[in-house]
Amino acid sequence: MKKVLTIEYSEDEEMIELHLNKKGAEFLRNYLSQLIEKNSDNDSHWMTPNWGGDELSDDQQNLNCDIKLINHLKIMYWQDKDE
Repeated sequence: MKKVLTIEYSEDEEMIELHLNKKGAEFLRNYLSQLIEKNSDNDSHWMTPNWGGDELSDDQQNLNCDIKLINHLKIMYWQDKDE
């Protein structure tokens, strides 16, 4: 099964869509779990294969003409200063 983890943007609706299947959801869950366990400031760049990455898939799911595929996602985790 191919991982589906696609981020798409509708400028008209000012909305971001996250499309994923089980493999994509598990990939995202595992990444977020690691961030929580480490609990240190971190940033990560996720990209589609077209942009040299393999974290995001590049098969657009919503084929409406006003929806655009996002090729680069920057995830920033900030450590809670209270802990």
